[in-house]
Amino acid sequence: MISDEKLQKALTYLAETDEPCAKARGYLAGLERQEKTIKAVEMLEGAGLKLTIAEREARAYSSSAFREHTQKIENATADFETMRNKRLTAELIVEVWRSMNANRRHGNVQ
Repeated sequence: MISDEKLQKALTYLAETDEPCAKARGYLAGLERQEKTIKAVEMLEGAGLKLTIAEREARAYSSSAFREHTQKIENATADFETMRNKRLTAELIVEVWRSMNANRRHGNVQ
């Protein structure tokens, strides 16, 4: 049974997280696009060292800048997915409440 209070909390959460969820997704997308730029900058820094492309790439991937950026992507992904999952749960609560009330109106449930 979904209480009116639980329904109200779910609806409030959905209404209050529209913009933060969109911003979290936008932030994550921006970080993902920046990944190639950070790799390129790190590879260019190794250009004068007479390293092979593979060595420069390995150096770029192991750089502190790239590792820090990867950590930001992981954190942003976790934040976005957590919010998205909570929103999906709230949507499910609303749908269950609707179904229960529709069944009650049709006399299928007491």
